[in-house]
Amino acid sequence: MTPELLKTYVVSLKNGSGCLFQPMAGTDSYTYILSAKHLFEGTRRAANGQMEQYSIDAGDIIPITRLLYLDGIWSEVVIDFVVEKGVNYFVSSVADAAILKVDYIPGFNEIFQTNIGLNTVGYALNGYPHLLANSIVGEKSTEHPIERLISPGVFNYRAQLFGTALAHPQIEGMSGGGIVKIVDDAISIIGIQSKVTHQALASGQIDFVPIQYFNQIITELANPQILSALFPPFLSSFEFLKDSAFMLPVDQIDEDNIAGARITLRNKAEQVVNSDITPRGIKELFEAKLLIIEEETSCFAHREIWIAWLEFLTILNIAKYDPIEMEMLSEIFNNYRLKYIDGHGWTEVRADFGKSDYVGLKPDSTIFVSSKTPPKSSFILKKGKVIDIAKPYDKRGFKTDAGIDPFTCFDFVHLEHFKEVCIIRKLEEYRDLNEIELLAKLKSEYHELFN
Repeated sequence: MTPELLKTYVVSLKNGSGCLFQPMAGTDSYTYILSAKHLFEGTRRAANGQMEQYSIDAGDIIPITRLLYLDGIWSEVVIDFVVEKGVNYFVSSVADAAILKVDYIPGFNEIFQTNIGLNTVGYALNGYPHLLANSIVGEKSTEHPIERLISPGVFNYRAQLFGTALAHPQIEGMSGGGIVKIVDDAISIIGIQSKVTHQALASGQIDFVPIQYFNQIITELANPQILSALFPPFLSSFEFLKDSAFMLPVDQIDEDNIAGARITLRNKAEQVVNSDITPRGIKELFEAKLLIIEEETSCFAHREIWIAWLEFLTILNIAKYDPIEMEMLSEIFNNYRLKYIDGHGWTEVRADFGKSDYVGLKPDSTIFVSSKTPPKSSFILKKGKVIDIAKPYDKRGFKTDAGIDPFTCFDFVHLEHFKEVCIIRKLEEYRDLNEIELLAKLKSEYHELFN
C-alpha cells in the first residue's frame, strides 16, 4: 500500500468527505462509503437563530467524487448517488455515522477495521478540506496526523492532531474523512471524523466516530441481504486468499524445481477453498484461542493469519484428514492447534507461549505457530527447550487441562517448517516427481510432525 493508493480511498461528497470500504459481500456485489451523518441530516441553527431539522430526501442526487491513479497520473470519477433510504442510505440512530451503498468498485479490498487502542502512531485524518477545493486534481485532499487520543465522549472519541494552530477553516470539509494508516499492504481504519468541537478555534482537536458505530448500523438492520458485515471480503471465503498461499519464494534459477510442489499444494488448497470452512467461521469458533498473545485481536482483520490457516488446513488435508470440513475443526483443534503471533518473531515471545489457551490438548501434543515475521533458522522448539526450565519460571495463568505445563508437555513447530525445511531445502528431491509422487512425498515429509 502506498500513500497514493490510500488517497484513492478518500472521496469528496456533500461539502464533506468519505472513505471507501469493501465489506464482506462477495466480489461484484457493492461497496460502502463510510461518512458522517451530519452531512446529510440533523439539527442546525437557522438564519433566525432558531434550531431546525434538515434532511436529504428520497430521490436526491449526491455527486460523489473519487480519485483514480494510473501510471502516475491523477484523474477524477463522479458517482451520481441517488438516495434511497433503507436501500442504499443508512444512518446510526445514536452516532454521527452514515453508510452509503454504491455499485461495486473493484480494487478496494485492502482496508480493514481496527478497534481503538492506546497507540495512535501512524494514524491520520484524511479528507477534502474546503481550502484546497480549487487545487489541481490529486492535490485537493490532505491528511493531518494524530498526535494522541484525548478521551472517549458520547458516541465519539476526541483526538489531538499535530499542530494546535489548526482551526476550523483548515479542517472544514474533512467531516466524514477516515482516521486511517497504512499497515503493510493494507489500510487500517479506526473511525470517521465527526464535527469539530470548537467551531471558531479547533486548537487542532477533532472528534471522530469509532468504527464500532458503523458495525452497529449493520447489526441493527439485521438484514444481510441488504448490508453485509463490515469485515474484509476475505473473511467470507478463502477464495480471496488462495493466490497468496504457498508462495514458496526461491531464486529464479530454482523456479523449475519448485513449480511442481507449488502447484500441487495449491491444488490441495483448492479443496479447502471449496469446503464449508471460512475464516469467519474459524474466528467465531475459536476467537482468542487462535492467538499466542490474546490481546492481538486486530490481526483477525489481516490477511496473514488467514493465509496461514489456509496453508495449515491444506497441510492437515495432506497429512491426516481428507476431506476436511467445518464440523471436524473442534475435534482437530484438540489434537493439532495453530497459533498466530502478530508483530513479533516467534522466538521473541517464548515466555508468552505459557499464557495462551491450550485447554483440551493432551501431553505430547504439537502446537503449530505462524507469525508475521518468519523465522530465519529455528523452526522447531522441542518440549523443555522453549525456555530454560532449569530456572524458576512463571506458571501462573496457564490455560491448560489439569497438570499440563505447556513448556514441558508440548512441541512447538513453526508453519514455515513445512515450506522451508520440508520443501525448499530439498528441492532436488521434488524436481522430477509427478503429482501423485509429489503428494506421497509431501505426506511423508509431514507425517512425523503429526504423529
